Amino acid sequence: MARILNEGNLQFDFNNCPLVSDPVKFDTKAPYGIMSVDFVAETEDFLYFIEIKDFQNPHAPKEQRKADYEMLIAAGKGKAALSDDDLSKGAMFTLKIGQKIKDSLLRKYALGEAITKNIVYLVFINLDSLGTIERGRLKERISGHIPTGLNNNEYSAFSSITFDIVNAEQLKKTYYITCTAKMQTEGGQS
Repeated sequence: MARILNEGNLQFDFNNCPLVSDPVKFDTKAPYGIMSVDFVAETEDFLYFIEIKDFQNPHAPKEQRKADYEMLIAAGKGKAALSDDDLSKGAMFTLKIGQKIKDSLLRKYALGEAITKNIVYLVFINLDSLGTIERGRLKERISGHIPTGLNNNEYSAFSSITFDIVNAEQLKKTYYITCTAKMQTEGGQS
């Protein structure tokens, strides 16, 4: 089975994760206007939707890294510390992350796939300087854009959604998925 997926400069090894099928790179072949998560993986009990944000990719265009980093940092700041420009950048990042899970679920349903397992939406952020406090604020702000509470009598067709923002250590310890950088610097091996 193909249990290793690549996203940019990162490699994700699912070999220790108890999957029932190969993980899928989900953001390929997405219809125009649909924002899909990067990976989908399935265990006996859970359907994982995984979005990757690598803010340390040395091969990403410098302008894109700077713009993405500014959006992330603005989204993770306390509201009192935000300027109008930060509010706009932070809101854009949180909306984009929320839209990816919504569009991915819509895509699964449109493909005729019944989702009967509990859903876990993981946003993997590769940024060493993102601390626990900023990660918590970011999670709180993004949570408002994720349909986590639809599993009730009125919306019984929807599974519950658990959301978390993880780093490489948490991804390995909690979900048994190992992330490594393919190359740390130009010409250097990780």
